[in-house]
Amino acid sequence: MFYILVILSAILAMPAKADETLKFRTVQHATSVQTLKVDANGHTIGLARTVGIIFLPDGSSAGTVLIVGTFDAVIGSEATADGYSIPTFADGSELWLKYTGTVKYANGGKVLQKGTFIVVGGKGRYAGAKGDGTWEGEATQSVASAGQPSESIAYIDSVINIKK
Repeated sequence: MFYILVILSAILAMPAKADETLKFRTVQHATSVQTLKVDANGHTIGLARTVGIIFLPDGSSAGTVLIVGTFDAVIGSEATADGYSIPTFADGSELWLKYTGTVKYANGGKVLQKGTFIVVGGKGRYAGAKGDGTWEGEATQSVASAGQPSESIAYIDSVINIKK
């Protein structure tokens, strides 16, 4: 009986962890892109600012997103991308996400994108959040392919595992 009480006391003394899996789609538009061709073979590096709207799986809008990141691309091949994404939800809560990933140029002007997130914090209901996640999606005409800013519309599906 004593051991059962000790075990129960230990279990009940553990702090409860609030885990959440957040799934959403963002539809994004590149609002600012700066590029630099670094050689004659189509190697381009760049800095992009992208904004968008967050949609939940049921199709309802849940807020906005701001993304600022860099890319290192060889046109017609694969590129790397990394930076920060800040989804802001309707109640004012924010998630602060660091991302890294790859971008692959496909036929028909499609740009396939995928990568991972690290949750570095947040505010409101996500204050003190940690965790990780994945993202994957597709963009239209790549801003890097023309070597100058151009229209780029993307959708990105994200799955974030949040630990508070």
